[in-house]
Amino acid sequence: MAREDRKTRTTEEWTRPDLEGEGIIDLDTIQGAREVPSDTRELTGLWSRIFVVVAILSSAFHFYTAGYRPLPAMEQRPVHLAFMLFLGFLLYPTLRGQKVGNPRLPDIAFALAGSISSGYLAWNYLDIVMRGGYPTQTDIVMGTIFCIVVLEAARRTMGMFLVVLSVLFVGYLFVGPWMPGVLGHGGFGFERVIRQMYMSTEGVFGIAIGVSATYVYLFVLFGAFLQKSGTTSFFTNLAFAAAGHSPGGPAKVGIIASGMMGMIQGSSAANVASTGVFTIPLMKRLGFKGYFAAAVEAVASCGGQFLPPIMGASAFIMAEYLQMPYSQVALGAILPAALYYGAVYLQVHLRARKLGMEGIARNRLPRVKGVILSHGHLVLPIFLLIGMLMMGFTALFSAFFSTIGVVVISALRSHTRMGLVDIADAMVIGARNTISTAIACAAVGFIVGAVALSGVGLIFTQSIIGLADGALLPALLLAAAVSLFLSFGLPTTSVYIITATLVAPSLVEMGVSPLVAHLFCYYWGGVSSITPPVALAAYVGAGIANASVMKSGFTAMRLGMAAYIVPFIFVYWPSLVLWQEAEPLRLIAALGGGVLTVVCMAGLGERYLFRALTVPKLSAFAVSIVLIMHPAVWANLLAAALVLGIVMLEYLNVRVAAQKRAA
Repeated sequence: MAREDRKTRTTEEWTRPDLEGEGIIDLDTIQGAREVPSDTRELTGLWSRIFVVVAILSSAFHFYTAGYRPLPAMEQRPVHLAFMLFLGFLLYPTLRGQKVGNPRLPDIAFALAGSISSGYLAWNYLDIVMRGGYPTQTDIVMGTIFCIVVLEAARRTMGMFLVVLSVLFVGYLFVGPWMPGVLGHGGFGFERVIRQMYMSTEGVFGIAIGVSATYVYLFVLFGAFLQKSGTTSFFTNLAFAAAGHSPGGPAKVGIIASGMMGMIQGSSAANVASTGVFTIPLMKRLGFKGYFAAAVEAVASCGGQFLPPIMGASAFIMAEYLQMPYSQVALGAILPAALYYGAVYLQVHLRARKLGMEGIARNRLPRVKGVILSHGHLVLPIFLLIGMLMMGFTALFSAFFSTIGVVVISALRSHTRMGLVDIADAMVIGARNTISTAIACAAVGFIVGAVALSGVGLIFTQSIIGLADGALLPALLLAAAVSLFLSFGLPTTSVYIITATLVAPSLVEMGVSPLVAHLFCYYWGGVSSITPPVALAAYVGAGIANASVMKSGFTAMRLGMAAYIVPFIFVYWPSLVLWQEAEPLRLIAALGGGVLTVVCMAGLGERYLFRALTVPKLSAFAVSIVLIMHPAVWANLLAAALVLGIVMLEYLNVRVAAQKRAA
């Protein structure tokens, strides 16, 4: 069948009645029929085989060291980065847009230089330890090559913003004697800087790349195995069965499916590329505009990085920074994520009601019972992961055994059983999906290393406190502004690492709980995927929908207003994050305030509740959000009265109008 014919098929034609559970949607066929834009090369021939072999070796190494023989940090991290740099230079072209063609001589040179200079550190680890970390001339040469290669890899994968920022921070180490006022310092020599960045765990090989080399790689690999076993198909079919028939069904399916996939994958753009290829065309077919369909998918995918149990790479880094179990971070993120998705879901529901939309006919959808009987066993590895985390096992140990569990549990049914080819494909996908995160973590290491060496982090913290004049709200606004500015040019992981180093300490010093402060920075670092001018997730969706890029981005920003407001709510209501320690009445009040805020955000976003809302009522909703965050009880009660009063008034007016029409 020609590609053009496959692209025009309807939802009903993508079903497989041969499986248990009538009407199971065959996602592999849909995704195979659509191309999603990518910045990477399409490797062919020998280079494609080399990439596959190295990627499988990389995944095997990380799996082996995670579950059988852990290595010291300065052996594990350099080997990890050696793999990622080699694969990265094969996959990412010198200039974006050069997708066709295999690696050229400069690419090969950078790939070999990166893998050799990084591997050199692991190979000579014991020798370096025996001489107390004192660098030889060879170490300095290798370190210089390594730093140049990492910056070039960051340019190819992340763009110039991260490179410029890294160079500025490293440059600051040299020009300290000429800096004015508190920014001045004694300066550092070239060898001292290379030693900090290349030969210590306070530079490139710091916490960020350590998390990438362990937790991130294993959890990405776990997600890849789930994908190849058909778990993503189960999630999407379950979402279709549960919500496809309701008003705006495909949009709600996108929210549910992207949330379930995002909690495993943690990448906004990747989620859009995975689920958007079928949810976006369905939304358009139902009557949603292309830009709105792209925005819904982007916002739903953006929330995946806030949703436990896996979230994104930043959550593992957060656990390391805070020196707490990852399970504690995940538990703290549950209620804020629920508020986020509640606001998005309600807003889409209101949009569908406002436009008079219906869902997909039930006879065209999978049945819940059939989906569960056919693929329900595939969710067991996720429950295994959650159970092990809750029982106190480390995240790395849990991911290792859960990945094995995917292979074993998928073998229980013939149509989900993973063969050797599927396992190899999953290992390649795991390596490929880790490259950009690993390189971003490595490049941010320059910034973290410069901050640690110069002590500028303390100056930054005191500056925020000084500008805020000791008041929490101005400090939060400054922290949000810094995070948002950085997010315009950096991925969530990079933004979080920088703000965790420079911004979060100032919030903690002002009395905010450490976990709450770091989650605040995490949320504001994550909104880049739906905030123009970057809005990568929205732009991927716009490409699938053939819609305006900027219109999709600004619509996503409006739909995802919860991502901007929820962080402020849980700062003022820390019980939403620290709910395990909260007093019951305080927790109930926090949850009630959160639910009221969700109603306000959805109503403001669509200017509609049961009917179109007037300006005074919209203003009352906006004021209510502020009052909910106010610490005074009278303000919270007033907000509750305003919101509940408007909801009841609108509902009664609509019922009276309906009765009059019926009469």
